[in-house]
Amino acid sequence: PPAPARSAHARPDDNRFTPVAVIPPGELDEPIAFEVLRDGKVYVIERKGALKVFDPATKTTTIVATIPVNTKYTSAAGVQREAEEGLVGLTLDPNFEKNHWIYMLYADPEVAKHVLARWEVTGDTLAEDSKKVLLEYSVQREACCHTGGGMTWDAKGNLYLTVGNNTGNAQGAQTDERPGRQPWDDLRGKILRIHPEPDGTYTIPPGNLFPPGTPGTRPEIYTMGHRNAWRVSLDSKTGYMYWGEVGPDANEDTEVGPRGYDELNQARKPGFFGWP
Repeated sequence: PPAPARSAHARPDDNRFTPVAVIPPGELDEPIAFEVLRDGKVYVIERKGALKVFDPATKTTTIVATIPVNTKYTSAAGVQREAEEGLVGLTLDPNFEKNHWIYMLYADPEVAKHVLARWEVTGDTLAEDSKKVLLEYSVQREACCHTGGGMTWDAKGNLYLTVGNNTGNAQGAQTDERPGRQPWDDLRGKILRIHPEPDGTYTIPPGNLFPPGTPGTRPEIYTMGHRNAWRVSLDSKTGYMYWGEVGPDANEDTEVGPRGYDELNQARKPGFFGWP
């Protein structure tokens, strides 16, 4: 008898796929993000600061550079613990084949801030003297976690950057306006949209959430109200933005906030999406 018809939404059988280990186990340490070139080479960043490149022709992985980063936070008891920050973001310029520009987001090793910078990279060589710092924002290192770091581009050359809320508030929003709690606000918990310029600066594309000069706001903000928007993507046909949202660490609804529902969200335009 003929085989039963398969639903258009049915999951393909596992035997239709053969997993292939491209980079052997043990050659990467906490890989965070990767970018594939047209020739098949792959740039990979690791949280502790390494930028590596995999060459499919030789099947070898090479360290291109090591970016000095912070990977710790100090608890209220004065104990140093492992954080989520470090080298957390990677993207290639849309014209990478011509300008060889690579963008990385990292936690400064000395100052409590995250830095978005651009370098020129060719093969397994990163030109240190080509570094241009585009954007910096303050962070707190008194509690863990949520760093963001996802980046993508639209057809107009605008760069989208996710920024985690960087708080220790596990069950409620970071709406704490008491004295001394200023580090729990600013560009964090947001997705930014900027237009990188050839000289290493950036301009603000029209249509972000807040017009430049709006009191108490930052014009870089495209969407806000996020907990840990980690990766972001754009639909190439519609321009709609998609991202995953990690819900609060709560098993039930309380007066502090709702239970932890994770979300997959769509934004058709700038907006404030609330928290959580």
